[in-house]
Amino acid sequence: MDVRSLREPKMAERVAAVLRKMLVRGEIAEGTMLPPETELMERFGVSRPTLREAIRVLESESLIEMQRGAHGGARVARPQRETLARYAGLILEREGVTLRDVYDARVAIETPMVKQLAIEQDAATIAELEEIVARESTLPPGSRGVDQLTDFHAAIARLSSNNTLRIISEMLHHIIEKANRSLQPTTGPRAEQALRRSAKTHRMVLDLIKAGDAEKAGELWTKHLQKAEEFLFANSEMSTVVDLLE
Repeated sequence: MDVRSLREPKMAERVAAVLRKMLVRGEIAEGTMLPPETELMERFGVSRPTLREAIRVLESESLIEMQRGAHGGARVARPQRETLARYAGLILEREGVTLRDVYDARVAIETPMVKQLAIEQDAATIAELEEIVARESTLPPGSRGVDQLTDFHAAIARLSSNNTLRIISEMLHHIIEKANRSLQPTTGPRAEQALRRSAKTHRMVLDLIKAGDAEKAGELWTKHLQKAEEFLFANSEMSTVVDLLE
């Protein structure tokens, strides 16, 4: 097999790879300024254009932030989950993924999280969920009420002990949130009833988590998400993620 045509990675990509590994491992602390260009050029043995290309790659990944001005430079930043969510959303849009597919994925991801919270019965987790449910007892009308109800869903993901599931859930959350604002009715008796029903279900799920009944908590959460999906898409003409851009 002739592999002579394989291209060696560009030098800028190799420099970015070395710096990326150092940043992700915490070898260069968050908030620290990278050394001056001249020092980095000498350390890596590269030209200024090559170094700047590597820096642009890391900036696009939200691993560094460029500070302008006399005391500017490249400052180390914490990788943002929003960056992952944004790119994932673009891929879903490009692939024509349906909104129903995204909501079905949420059921598959969030239900195990709810069950695990019931198994763990962590006091701090329960206390935080209690605060959210208490705020839901006086939901504001319209879109603000819809937005407030998403706090419970976000907390389910944030408080999960499975980091991988949490990150995947947060990746989809921005799409779910945008769809809720675009599709969910916010006025009228039907919308008000849906808000009250959701808040009541959140309380019931929390009670099951506190009781340690993982199976019933999971079953109720699955049913809740499926009902929410039916309500959301009842009168919607949107079919794909890309429709949210319009």
